[in-house]
Amino acid sequence: MVAIPVHPDPTLQALRGALEARAQAEQARPYLGMSGIGQACERQLWYGFRWAARERMGADSIMRINDGHRSEDVMADYLRLAPGIRLLTRDPRTGQQFGFVDLGGHFRGHADGMISGLHQAPTTLHVWEAKATNDKKVAQLSKAKADKGEKQALKAWDPVYHAQAILYMAYSETTRHYLTCSSPGVRSIESLRTDADLDEARRLRAKAERVITAAEPLPGISNDPSWYECKWCPAHAVCHTNALPAVTCRTCAHATPEMDGDGRWSCALHGHDLSVEAQRQACDGHRYIPALLSRWGEAVDASPAENWVEYRLKDGSTFRNGPKGERSYLSRELQGLVPEMVGDEVIDTTRELFGAEVTV
Repeated sequence: MVAIPVHPDPTLQALRGALEARAQAEQARPYLGMSGIGQACERQLWYGFRWAARERMGADSIMRINDGHRSEDVMADYLRLAPGIRLLTRDPRTGQQFGFVDLGGHFRGHADGMISGLHQAPTTLHVWEAKATNDKKVAQLSKAKADKGEKQALKAWDPVYHAQAILYMAYSETTRHYLTCSSPGVRSIESLRTDADLDEARRLRAKAERVITAAEPLPGISNDPSWYECKWCPAHAVCHTNALPAVTCRTCAHATPEMDGDGRWSCALHGHDLSVEAQRQACDGHRYIPALLSRWGEAVDASPAENWVEYRLKDGSTFRNGPKGERSYLSRELQGLVPEMVGDEVIDTTRELFGAEVTV
């Protein structure tokens, strides 16, 4: 009997494509998140803060994240069923999530809630954080509690979640954190409590300040592109290949995150502050932070007055990231090139004769 071919459901394929397109259209957040500062690689954090690299999520990942958001609401409802529990998921002063802001508005976090009346500590106020993950990770949390003890388990289980908890306790001036972790659909639940650690909170804040104020990429966790933590990093191409980041004000040498105000960025070229929307668009005066072109060549000269930076390629020839001209390219043109194409006679002649630009 001939096997009948099975074709994918075109409706579900369209659904998955729409999910991915919507996620890609969402704008990168304008601040460094307390929820991610526990990442080991400070270079990855810098790239994220500078909008130099964004993770492209597939439909499966997007659906898992959406499931996590729904599970948080279910978990909150379940907790409120327990006698004596008082759980607030909105700050009564603002009607919004409990939020924490520091370092000139560039460092922010949002807690899932504040909870009191836990039966194991009835009088102690806790920061509450809900996580939804797969059954394997829930089991790993149970094992970490058994191996390390409840108060040490979070750091062993997930250093990123631990850093988030430590900061939320410090900024909310509480001494305990209560984490609930569930499998999809909240079919199984594990929990643990963690103590505050102000010394660790200070170290994490200092780390955030380094990331925010660094004028160029910080040291990475590895220079080996095949290292397991690098292979799956959203910044892999920008960090380990000749790929260039998006042209936004945050990858421009003229822009600076200012430490006064509320997430303020300034532009030295135009002498004014930059709105978030302006930062996303950038202007023709954009010049890459030279370190972002270091895999192309070495910066050997510059003219602040004429707004160009000159680089020497590995073959000894030079080019400029500057106004359009012979061997001089706007930043957005460089995105459509590779080092071997710089100075190509056909490309440069076409640009000159027709006023054309190289496009991605």
